[in-house]
Amino acid sequence: MKRTRARSAVPETVGVLTIDRMATGGDGVGRLEGLAVFVPRTAPGDVVQVALTRHARLGRGRVLQLLTPSPHRVEPRCAHYVADRCGGCQLQHLDEATQQQVRRQVVQETLLRVGRREVPLPTLVSGEAWHYRRRLTLTLVRTGGRWIGGLHPHDDPVRVFSLDRCLLVEPVIEAAWQGVRALLRRRELSLPDVPRLRLSIRGSVGDAGGEAVTLILHGGRVWPTASAWGDAAREGVAGLAAVWWHPEGVERPDLVWWSGGAQQPEPPSSVAADASDGAVAPEGMGAPQAEEAVAFAQVNAPVAAALREAVVDAVRAMAPRHVVDAYAGSGVLAEALVAADVQVTAIELDPAGVAALRARLAGSSAPMATVVAGRVEEALPVLAQPAEVLVLNPPRRGVDPRVCGWLESTAAHAVRRVVYVSCNPATLARDLTRLPGWRITHVACFDMFPQTAHVETVCILDREAP
Repeated sequence: MKRTRARSAVPETVGVLTIDRMATGGDGVGRLEGLAVFVPRTAPGDVVQVALTRHARLGRGRVLQLLTPSPHRVEPRCAHYVADRCGGCQLQHLDEATQQQVRRQVVQETLLRVGRREVPLPTLVSGEAWHYRRRLTLTLVRTGGRWIGGLHPHDDPVRVFSLDRCLLVEPVIEAAWQGVRALLRRRELSLPDVPRLRLSIRGSVGDAGGEAVTLILHGGRVWPTASAWGDAAREGVAGLAAVWWHPEGVERPDLVWWSGGAQQPEPPSSVAADASDGAVAPEGMGAPQAEEAVAFAQVNAPVAAALREAVVDAVRAMAPRHVVDAYAGSGVLAEALVAADVQVTAIELDPAGVAALRARLAGSSAPMATVVAGRVEEALPVLAQPAEVLVLNPPRRGVDPRVCGWLESTAAHAVRRVVYVSCNPATLARDLTRLPGWRITHVACFDMFPQTAHVETVCILDREAP
């Protein structure tokens, strides 16, 4: 290895290595003089010259030259992926079959390396690889008197590049974004007087059954021309149902414009974008579960439906009389279980989720559905009735250690099965280390976010025989 000029205070070293596996976040991993080096935008089998920096027990590399390309490489379809190093996707340079294999292997290897659980290569349920997203969240930046909207490069969380189009979103979202771009170019249509804003474009089914979109602008405190902007959006954004503005420091957004109807629409959640938005959301932000559940359905509805069906099947296989749906979100799963004549206790902390739960289950008979507003780790020990099955669907940070402690205690003796839905293999594996009294009977992956390194996992745990 030889030294190269440092781009920062940390000195870089140049070397050649072969990528032999993929890490959880989508980086390729190879070894250089015994050091594990993580290199973005590489593929298994690549031989690359890298500039790397050492960080304790591992290295971070950037590709200087691709010496031998992997046979699993393809030309990325999106121009932003290469030209702007877009951080919204991590795996566009891999063919579809390799992407799917990588996501399965990441789950299997993480469960073994972190969770010390050896499992067969999980199955994978997949859907469309492109144009599947029903939501797009962008950062708006004011530069030189005009606004641009875009995403962050994967290696620069501050800079924002101007997004032309995103190949992951459905056509209705793409059309709406092009309409918004045209509005941003009109200087007479001012936005709140701040350097940056966040814009979310969400797809839904309209009142007449067609596609509809909602715009949600986050940020700023004063917007004198909000009404004029909403009127212009009505004319320029195809399929627009409503425009909301969520000022900084307030709990609920203001309705700027909506298409009308018998009832004013409910305000959208104020929670920031979840991890499925890649570089849009700040790293480590833990959004309440209700918002994550809604986000998954909006991102990839067909795969989300398949995941929900798998969970219901795993629950019903135990023929339970009582099920606890922990981190219940807006109650879609709880509703399906009640429809299958299962008594459900749904636990949710987020107030918006609790309200949605109660509204969704309002038609159920009282003995069949109970909603508990609170933290799962505090609600489980005081359940009024023992449950045979526990469904866990936590945010990316996983479950509280007290949940695992309760499951390992005699207080949870009635629970015979745990169905754990995870959006983060690392926290799933960590939580499994806290559950030695439970064995894994099945693991399945759901390809909710093609072209990215994210994967949803359903892990079924049954109690070890005494």
